[in-house]
Amino acid sequence: MPDTVSKRVLILGGGFAGLEVAQNLEKIFKQRDDVEITLVNQNNYLIFTSMLAEVVSSSIEATNIVIPLRECLKKASFKELIADSIDLGKKTVTFHRADTHELKTLEYDYLVLAMGSATGFHGVEGAEEYSFPLKNLADAMELRSHVIDMFEMADLEEDHDVRRGLLTFTVVGGGYTGIEVAAELNDYVGASRRFYRNVKSDEVKVVVIDPGDRIMHEMSEGLAEYGLALLKKRGMEFRLKTRISKVTPGSVETADGGKIGTHTAIWAAGTSPQPVIASLPCADSKGRIEVNEYMEVPGYPGVWALGDCAVIPDPHTGKPYPPTAQHATREGKRAAHNVAAAINGKEGDRRPFIYQTQGMLAPLGRRSAVAEIKGFRFSGFFAWLLWRGIYLGKLPGWDRKVRVAIDWLLDIFLPKDIVQLKFLMRVRQPSSDVKQ
Repeated sequence: MPDTVSKRVLILGGGFAGLEVAQNLEKIFKQRDDVEITLVNQNNYLIFTSMLAEVVSSSIEATNIVIPLRECLKKASFKELIADSIDLGKKTVTFHRADTHELKTLEYDYLVLAMGSATGFHGVEGAEEYSFPLKNLADAMELRSHVIDMFEMADLEEDHDVRRGLLTFTVVGGGYTGIEVAAELNDYVGASRRFYRNVKSDEVKVVVIDPGDRIMHEMSEGLAEYGLALLKKRGMEFRLKTRISKVTPGSVETADGGKIGTHTAIWAAGTSPQPVIASLPCADSKGRIEVNEYMEVPGYPGVWALGDCAVIPDPHTGKPYPPTAQHATREGKRAAHNVAAAINGKEGDRRPFIYQTQGMLAPLGRRSAVAEIKGFRFSGFFAWLLWRGIYLGKLPGWDRKVRVAIDWLLDIFLPKDIVQLKFLMRVRQPSSDVKQ
């Protein structure tokens, strides 16, 4: 960075929180040349993760839910790099490029940590090697191609039991992400089956496994029970109070000694901290960073943390704020204000982060959903309309809104796309359950 720049703000993470910080700092310092804002992310786009499940089901074109970060920035600069280590004492961050592994070090005066989280496999044997996470666009597209591959293999198979194993799709985790992808997948496999004449309807099944006593713990019990009953009616199977002990290429084993024959284990069972964040001296035992009400990292002036990688106290409940997009965007705006206050030397202008959750929505497939907004509860078709209207409104960029709206409209009238893109699929060890 040029020596003439006296205030260097480095933002790690280009998700909802990090991008919001960058955009708000741009507005605050648009007339000042002595403040340099740099946003660093391993991908050059922001992904609207709430719609990933619809990419899996071919309801939305994959590129329509990603927004190039460079298009979102006017004053701030962007760098596509992967963070390796952070030296809070020297105020430097070391990165590398994904393709060349070339190392690069950036210095900063002010640091914002908004790197989100990674998929958490919780030490389950075989989970990382053989399950499908759903964290980014590549995950969604790979899963979609794999599902189609299972149908193609099943259509060639003569053994009924082998076909059943190929066409059993298991979702590990009954939270929002798990239920969204399970519901969308159930619709997708149901619609796709008719193209495969050798596949019988009783051979296709979606199974959800969760250690809790109900699905969607974030939602009220009544709405969660409504969703459970509705999805069971549509043929989905639920195994609650069940823990996973092992994942293999051809099965999922449970802690109670059970075994499900499946070649598709979708992992939606929580998250884990980014390794570069967990290695910091200020990280807690779970690898996240505990901050104060201003999102400042205690003991490290000029450092803020927000989003999934931070533990931000809610003064109303005493518990940390949940890691949702609606919280992340508002945290980003408030963090930008507090960073600006520090740059301007006006500590008295800092503002604490206080926010009350506006509501939660979860689509259940087939034009149905559950919603809880400001104490009001909705279910069915009206809740589905709310979900689509609210999420379409939150999608950044008018071009993306139009494209997604068109995708949704076409999805009503046109059949599901079953084109298989094999180059997106990782090479997996074949299971002995599949005849060679």
